[in-house]
Amino acid sequence: MFVLCTLEDKVRLAPKDLRLDTADAVTAVLEKTYLDRVIPDLGLVVTLYDLLEIGDGYVFQSDGGVHHDTTFRVVAFRPSQEEVLVGEVISQDERTGVHVGLGFFEDIVIPPYGMPEPHSWDPEEKAWSWDLEGEEGASQLYFETGLPVRLQVTGLTYTPPPTPVDQSAAQSRGDPIPGSADCPHAPLVVTAKADGDGLGMVHWYDEGAMEEGS
Repeated sequence: MFVLCTLEDKVRLAPKDLRLDTADAVTAVLEKTYLDRVIPDLGLVVTLYDLLEIGDGYVFQSDGGVHHDTTFRVVAFRPSQEEVLVGEVISQDERTGVHVGLGFFEDIVIPPYGMPEPHSWDPEEKAWSWDLEGEEGASQLYFETGLPVRLQVTGLTYTPPPTPVDQSAAQSRGDPIPGSADCPHAPLVVTAKADGDGLGMVHWYDEGAMEEGS
């Protein structure tokens, strides 16, 4: 789920920061630049791990700041294909499926085709369900908002920020404007499935184990 990545960057220290310890000042700039930022093909940066090298400072004409070539490591959230995660159901809808969060990341989606088979959308409950047939008849196991769900990663999608052209085109079509409050931009979306052994709502299996053991 988490990977350690080595990066390089040119860090500018403003004149007001030159009184600070160089490593502390560089750390502050890197944290401001990288934390909670999605880098394509790397993932969501969650923390600065350490500084490997800070080069000698140099200045440019007409610039009072000092620049350092810096090599550092960050910890990034980048789940691997088929990795199993446990998150919390944060919302559901008929079109996109079940949305899951991990506390620090909330753009995990279980689309309808990733639901256990057979499944259905219940418009009254506003929830997806796994529809079972047993000796005692049909029953439904619901995905429940606010409770833990176990899922398996099937893909990662990195999306660049919407351009003004994209936003204008969406507005002319009458669609939600990407990047707006109605259609927030998600730079990284994790697609997952809940169809498989042990996948789905965690309590489905806890309750089943309790019944078998009673």
